[in-house]
Amino acid sequence: MGIPNSELRIPNSKAGVYSASLLIGMDRMQRILLVVVVLLVVWRILASIGKRLSEKAPGADSFSRFSPEARRWRQQAGGGARTMEELVECIACGTFVPTGRALTDGDNRVFCSEDCRHQVRVSSEHERD
Repeated sequence: MGIPNSELRIPNSKAGVYSASLLIGMDRMQRILLVVVVLLVVWRILASIGKRLSEKAPGADSFSRFSPEARRWRQQAGGGARTMEELVECIACGTFVPTGRALTDGDNRVFCSEDCRHQVRVSSEHERD
């Protein structure tokens, strides 16, 4: 005299009786919960590894010209702190250039480029004619 699987009853002191289908559903629920917990643990481990790597790796701020490390590298490569150069104004276009890059002519006029120097020469030749 066998009891069919669908009518198998297991006594429970708190809630009465459960059917076998409910137990099978609980087994699936436990598996799903286990998978979710495992995925959560793996995600937290990978996130902590990624965070440690990003803290050690150089980021965009490391390559910024305002970064203390980049400033130190530039000073070591350039032989120390650079001196400030005086800026002079081009008489042709009004651009300010450092004295080291400025071009001059025989009359001590300052130009920012050969184009500006040529432009002033051509205009002064036209004025003479």
